[in-house]
Amino acid sequence: MSFLGVRNTIKMHRKVLKSMHAQEFLKKRSHSMVPIYVLYGEESYFIQEVKKQIESMIEHKDSDFDRNTYDMETMPIQEALHDAETFPFFSEHKLVEVHRAYFLTGQKLKTDIEHDLESLEEYVNQPVDFSTLIIIAPYEKLDQRKKIVKTLKQSAEFIDCSSPKAYEMGQVIQNMSIEKGLQLNDDVVELLTERVGEHIEATMQELEKLSLYFKDQPITVEEAKQIVSIHAESNTFHIVDYIVEQKIGESIKLMKELKKQNEEPIGLLALISSQLRLILQVKLLKSKGFQQQQMAKQLQSHPYAVKMAMKREKRFSEQALKDMIKEAALTDEKMKTGKQEQWLALELFLHRVIQRIKQAS
Repeated sequence: MSFLGVRNTIKMHRKVLKSMHAQEFLKKRSHSMVPIYVLYGEESYFIQEVKKQIESMIEHKDSDFDRNTYDMETMPIQEALHDAETFPFFSEHKLVEVHRAYFLTGQKLKTDIEHDLESLEEYVNQPVDFSTLIIIAPYEKLDQRKKIVKTLKQSAEFIDCSSPKAYEMGQVIQNMSIEKGLQLNDDVVELLTERVGEHIEATMQELEKLSLYFKDQPITVEEAKQIVSIHAESNTFHIVDYIVEQKIGESIKLMKELKKQNEEPIGLLALISSQLRLILQVKLLKSKGFQQQQMAKQLQSHPYAVKMAMKREKRFSEQALKDMIKEAALTDEKMKTGKQEQWLALELFLHRVIQRIKQAS
């Protein structure tokens, strides 16, 4: 089917277009082309991958298509629309990307740029069939009350590019590894989840490394341990372990390693606090009879993180956890108000909480 016939196809499918998550969109092997896509959410990896898939769909029809991009913080939407409505000179089809479409959200931006949203509404209601328009809103959510969002929802395909929930990361890693031609067993997936956390970009980098070393060969967890880096979020689990074991030297050494990796002390303290809160939440849910899977669903945390928290909660009293979380909040205030140098404040925090555990034991 030529691109000149796309409009009729869109009319047939317009009523059944629904929003889907990027993972679902990327998993589907075939799609019906639509004239307008809206990509929203803060996960840049998903935005880039969805764009690639749309481009490959266009390439299937016309390998030599025109492409232009417009930043809505520096250019008005009407310029992008004018481009979309101008017939391509050297090919049969054109791809127009509209970036940072903040006017689909509730946020206000101080700028002299004036966006003619009525023109956008007119285009949405009658798009040309020789252009594909991708509107990218890399924000947490759209303002569903806005007329332009409601208008787009009648015709455009919305693709949710938000970050996956923690408990979904195992499946996300499996999907990404299959794309790389990797054979990962559950133990290796669990290792990646433990060491990298919920960061898609970092996960992709680790899978690239595994692919270079092993290509299409099966990978054991022991082999993976030699390759996969431990990222800051996972390292804070180890810091918590050192706190429990009253190993101040090891905790300070690990903190200094993270400093070399250009980690921010405020961010590290926030991660440690997050781990302590998870341990406390698991302890409280356990006292109410919750099982591991129930806890993961209730807390929207990865089952592995809950599993690790369950191992640690036995070593803390409820009051000790609350005291450490309170101490972390006080340290955070000292850091942000400049009362103490930030790395020194973090080191003193570790000394204080370990001293408290010693006194209580």
